[in-house]
Amino acid sequence: MSIGQKQFGVQLLTLLNDTCGAEHATVFHLTADNLIEVTAASMDGSDTAHRQVGVYLKEGLWRRDPTLTEAKLRLSSEGEAFVRTDVEHLTDDVLREIVYGQQNISDRLLICSRWGDDIVGLSVLRSSRAGQFSGADINAVQSIAGTIFALLAKHISITWDGPNISVALTSLQEIEACISACVTGLPRREAEVCSRIIYGMSTVGISLELHISEETVMTYRKRTYHRLDIATQRELLLWYLDLWSHWQDRSTREPAQLAWKPKIASAS
Repeated sequence: MSIGQKQFGVQLLTLLNDTCGAEHATVFHLTADNLIEVTAASMDGSDTAHRQVGVYLKEGLWRRDPTLTEAKLRLSSEGEAFVRTDVEHLTDDVLREIVYGQQNISDRLLICSRWGDDIVGLSVLRSSRAGQFSGADINAVQSIAGTIFALLAKHISITWDGPNISVALTSLQEIEACISACVTGLPRREAEVCSRIIYGMSTVGISLELHISEETVMTYRKRTYHRLDIATQRELLLWYLDLWSHWQDRSTREPAQLAWKPKIASAS
């Protein structure tokens, strides 16, 4: 009943919690060069899963995720992939500590299936408190995977109506992720100042948040405007909206069937 509705993510996680004890779940859509969050939910009612997606997207951390790399490799010759992340033994310190460690995540199952030319993925996580997924948990998820991806295909096809422009302007994480993913050659501090100007923060507010002087904020702004060949805040906003519209290009399409024949592998 929640397909196509805002509460879909919560209902999906409730099903996964009953099935395998999942505490967090995220659904994403992966195109050739971009990863987009479809929905995210946490059992404690917080926005933990959503916030961690923001961290995962920031500076393209998802591009260096060995679990996702393994899933994409399997999907190059197969229609589906079921990959488990060995969080404890991840060799990438940033992924291990920032993406998983800060939220005390001990185990993750990544379930992916093809959706036309793209990929739809479901990331299911448990904390150290809940412990790792057992063999029975994994088998239980495998047993309902076909149903889950049928639901995901229907939900995405219903909600596939183009990007929500309000998100582009009301989420600092969205602004920073877009600029980070699409713009090369822009120094980190200039990108941070630029993002906060777009977000609507004043010079004083940016100064306080970034712990730099107001004069430094204005210097970074001037440098950014020069790099982008613009002269006003309005031009900066128009530049960003054009950038974001291409980054979030979700042209209407017919949903492809999500085939599912689960296999399992481990990625470190």
